[in-house]
Parts: sequence; C-alpha cells; structure tokens
Amino acid sequence: MNMLRAFELACARIGLVAIVIIILVGGLGRAIGHPVIWSLEVAMVIFAWISMLAIDYAFQKRRHIGIDALTNLFSLRMQRACLWFNEILILLFLLCGVWYGFNFTWTTHHQALPVTEISLAWLNSAVPTGCLLMVFSSVSFLINGCQVESQQQDNQEELCS
Repeated sequence: MNMLRAFELACARIGLVAIVIIILVGGLGRAIGHPVIWSLEVAMVIFAWISMLAIDYAFQKRRHIGIDALTNLFSLRMQRACLWFNEILILLFLLCGVWYGFNFTWTTHHQALPVTEISLAWLNSAVPTGCLLMVFSSVSFLINGCQVESQQQDNQEELCS
C-alpha cells in the first residue's frame, strides 16, 4: 500500500510540473504569435488526474477539513461511533462515485476533445478512478480500526476500535 501511495504522489508531482511547463509554453507561444492550441486541453486532462491523486493522498493522510466542535463535546465512545459512521457514509458515497463515474465515462468515451481529439474518457475517468483509490484508502482505514494521527503537539493517536 505504501508503494501505491508513493507512486500516486510521484505522479501528482510530475503532473503538476507538466502542467506548469505546458501552460508556460502555451502562454509564451501566444505572446510571440505562435499559439500552442492544444496546451489548455492537455493541461485540463492532467489537472483532473492530479487533482484526484492529490485528493486521495490528503484522504489517506486524513488532512481534509473536519468540523469537530460538536463531536468534541461527546464522550470518547460516542466520538468513535461518529467516526465509524462517517467513514461508512464516505465509503458509500465513494462507491456511488465509482459506479456513476465509470458509467458516465463509458457513455462519453466515444466523444473527443475538440482540438486534440483526445477521448473524453481520459478526462472523465479521473473521477471514478480517484474515487476507487479513495475506496481502497477508506477500507484500509476501517480495517486498521480508524486510527487517526492526532494533530496536537503530543502526537498521540486516537483509536476507534
């Protein structure tokens, strides 16, 4: 699992560098009168993919925003129950994202982007693939007993097993 995480992060970093270079080349080309017309479409496809990879990386590290002002008032047992409940809801939502995302990708796979004529499947498949990666992360989190690294200075772990 750690190799998959490292690969995802490496792809996201490489994609970010690629977007910067592609947009820079496109802008410079436009400035000197020789526009690179495919640059925005390619950057859009790469951006969709790196966004989903970065979202999954943040999901794995539990770095997404969380509002816990209410749950902090609960007992530790109730906080654990809320964490499990929320994770199961997230998992169900992600499974819907995978199902409907792949159906949408399949429905639109014969269409192409106007300039590059790249299949829309390359763009649209980023969302269900990202959701599938997050399904693996969520299942792993549940299997490991919902262990969350604390954001406090003492680096304690909260367990919900």
